Amino acid sequence: MFKKILILVLLTMCVCVCSACSNGAEEVQEDIPLLEPANAKVETTYVSKMDISQVEIHDGAVIPSFDEFSFDVNGYLYGVFVEPGDKVYKGDVLAGLVGHDHQAILDLEDEIKELEENNVKLFESYDLELELTRLNGGDVSEKTIETRQKKELAEFELQQKKDRLARLKENDIGYVSIVAPYDSVVVAVSSAGNNSYISKGTAIVALDNGKDPMITCNYFISESAYQKEYSCYAMVRGQRLELEYIPYTKNELKVIVNNGISPATKFEIKDLKDEEIYVGDYASVIEVKNFKADVLAIPQNAVYADATGQFVYEIKDGERIRRPVILGISDNANVEVVEGLEEGACIYVKS
Repeated sequence: MFKKILILVLLTMCVCVCSACSNGAEEVQEDIPLLEPANAKVETTYVSKMDISQVEIHDGAVIPSFDEFSFDVNGYLYGVFVEPGDKVYKGDVLAGLVGHDHQAILDLEDEIKELEENNVKLFESYDLELELTRLNGGDVSEKTIETRQKKELAEFELQQKKDRLARLKENDIGYVSIVAPYDSVVVAVSSAGNNSYISKGTAIVALDNGKDPMITCNYFISESAYQKEYSCYAMVRGQRLELEYIPYTKNELKVIVNNGISPATKFEIKDLKDEEIYVGDYASVIEVKNFKADVLAIPQNAVYADATGQFVYEIKDGERIRRPVILGISDNANVEVVEGLEEGACIYVKS
């Protein structure tokens, strides 16, 4: 009997202990906030005011200021007769353009000229044969008919070629050239090969116009995007250079799009003053898209996020408190705090 009572008491104690352990474990799990992995280093910082801007940086270069020259009609490139670095003089032919049928026209003109010369000789020989027949007392009537038929056939073949030449020339642009309007140095030429189709307005040759150098970058910035920026400048040899956007004309943009060209962005330097820069120098083109002065900000890596939104952990009176926040612009290192924190608040920063 004593043994049965002892067993019941022990079982009751085990049930109570297990129940207590279970309840305690659940309470501990609820009290532990999930922040970072156990080995993550956690530091603190303070909410403070600073200037924040959104910046994009693009590779660029210093290039000569230049004028671009193109053909004012569509056609096929006959040739570009200059190379970058060449010295040219006013009146020099820089490039030539021809129509689709240019070579056919040239060939026909040669054929017609040769045929006309041959016909002259041929007709003279026909007339000579006819005269010899007459002098020898032969019957010239049949010979005269034969000679006339031969001449008519030769003239018909010649006229066919002339008619075809006329049809080809109806819409032919002829030979169109780009001529240097002033003494200069060639800055760049088109990479298009001979016989390539060229749309009117496509830049073929660029000449140094002798003005202050320009800045260019391969990243295309539209004029509307440039106008919305807070500022745009270049850094060259440690010098800040303010830039003025050079827009493309509608026709230039149309040509660029139609030819699948990736347009560069060109800028004038607003006030070069005495800064030392040289053609070929590397330039960092810097777009400042947004700028806010003296706003509350925190490090970007202090921000957490879950299904409910973004939040930070503030340390107050030795306790860790979750604070929902509304954030503004970021420069990738720091982010603006619109709502949720006050200046001087101490917060966790992930490291």
